[in-house]
Amino acid sequence: MSLHGLLVAWNTIRSFFPPDLSPSYLSYVWLPVVQTIGMASAGMVIALCLGIPLAIFVGTRAPGWRVVVTLLSALRAIPDLTLAILAVVIVGLGPPAGMAALAAFYTAMVGKVFAELFLAAPPAPLGSLRATGASRLSVALFGLIPLTLPDLLTFGAYSFECALRASVIVGAVGGGGIGTELVGAINGLDYPRATTLIVVLALLVAAIDTAGWFMRKHPRIALVLFPIGIATMILNPPQIFVVRHALVTFAAMFPPLLPAQSLARLPALIWQTLEIALGGTALAVAVAIPLALGSARNVVHAGLVAVLRRFLDVARAVPEIVWGLILVVTAGIGPLAGALALGIHSAGVLGKLFAEAFENVDRAPVEALAATGAGRLPMVAFGIIPLAMGPLAIHTMFRLEWNVRAATVVGMIGAGGIGEALYNAQQHMQYQQMMAYVAVTWLLVILADAVGERVRNRLGWKYVTE
Repeated sequence: MSLHGLLVAWNTIRSFFPPDLSPSYLSYVWLPVVQTIGMASAGMVIALCLGIPLAIFVGTRAPGWRVVVTLLSALRAIPDLTLAILAVVIVGLGPPAGMAALAAFYTAMVGKVFAELFLAAPPAPLGSLRATGASRLSVALFGLIPLTLPDLLTFGAYSFECALRASVIVGAVGGGGIGTELVGAINGLDYPRATTLIVVLALLVAAIDTAGWFMRKHPRIALVLFPIGIATMILNPPQIFVVRHALVTFAAMFPPLLPAQSLARLPALIWQTLEIALGGTALAVAVAIPLALGSARNVVHAGLVAVLRRFLDVARAVPEIVWGLILVVTAGIGPLAGALALGIHSAGVLGKLFAEAFENVDRAPVEALAATGAGRLPMVAFGIIPLAMGPLAIHTMFRLEWNVRAATVVGMIGAGGIGEALYNAQQHMQYQQMMAYVAVTWLLVILADAVGERVRNRLGWKYVTE
């Protein structure tokens, strides 16, 4: 980047500060905040009601369970933004479209991950239950769920945090809430208000993180989601529900087809998408490791932990697409902006997960090192980091799989790759081309998922979700 470009980027960054804290704007912001919380709650309520039965179906290995896993993986591979656009076609602008998109995506996510947790449950207690002649439902209620409850609660809390961020993504295309306001502020060059909304998002994520900690200790807290979600659905009925128009639109997407010129460009688009995903993940790991060490309570003083954890909250509170919008303004369009967007957001996610991995290591070997007179640095280098290497690698592989799909999302706002081509096809109503790009994205995500699972199995590491 030239000196002039750096000056432009710096001036643009400066224009985001100070945030707009005027009473008139703060009194206006509460409605988008309530909409976002309600939209995320409603989407998760629907996802849990649909995803848990599907996960039980898979976890009990009912006939056809592999087909269900394939369908869940297929739905999970579709970018959030694409689902939101399709939802707007069916139910119109506003929170109903956001709720529908979140429900579809997180049904697949909850169903798939809960199913994997059920499949990884200890076999001995389940075998004892089956030996008594218990039905599949009884095995699930008295075996699978109790055996995996801590992991289910951990992932459920994280899923709600993800849904909160995803509500910003679906808001980018008219789904309502903070997302619509944030994209409007950035597009309108009202950067101080955008900063205010980013701060609000960070506070929300920090609150959800704390609530998740309490929920793991007191699972009944999770029941609060249901009245909030149901109330949001009642208060925000769909503006339209044009079944015939939706069916005609969906029929126009098949068969997926690319013209010769687009087909010739496809390898370059795939490579750009992988560049964004790989570059963003590599940057995230490089930034996350030192920040995670500074955020681990068993490594540094509690005061520094609190400061760095809030920094990580901000980094992961802002969705990839919003970082992309900011970086496209400052760094220009292209894969670099996409990789930086994924890198910043993923550093926040991995920093939190890595810090928890460092805190969860077996204390006995570390204490044995300390007993030899080793200082803090050798204890970290030869004790804590090697002991946490398995979870670190697992989280990194999972994030890379996630970033393959996220690279498509940031591509839609000018970062290049398949995402940009997909978005252009959507805007020009070239539905067959759009569906072809969705299919390519699906194949890339499935391939990344398969490679990650193979690596985990080869190394003998249990699959751990975020």
